[in-house]
Amino acid sequence: MNNSFLHCQVYPNIYNVLRETMVDNMAKPKEVLVVIDEHGEAVQEHFNDVETIHIYEMMRETLVYLTNIDQEGINRCI
Repeated sequence: MNNSFLHCQVYPNIYNVLRETMVDNMAKPKEVLVVIDEHGEAVQEHFNDVETIHIYEMMRETLVYLTNIDQEGINRCI
């Protein structure tokens, strides 16, 4: 197989499956709770789930790369 065959025929199918799988199983982003403190001001409380945040950031970055490779593909996925 030559490189152009892989680029034009094989990779787009793999990208589509990867993109759809990642969108369907996307990790949740950081959770923020807005509460009123003792002074009556709205403040944000962040929940630290380091593993979930790391997985979310990696998935987001991968989807950005996939979108840069094939912008129309992400539109078909949504």
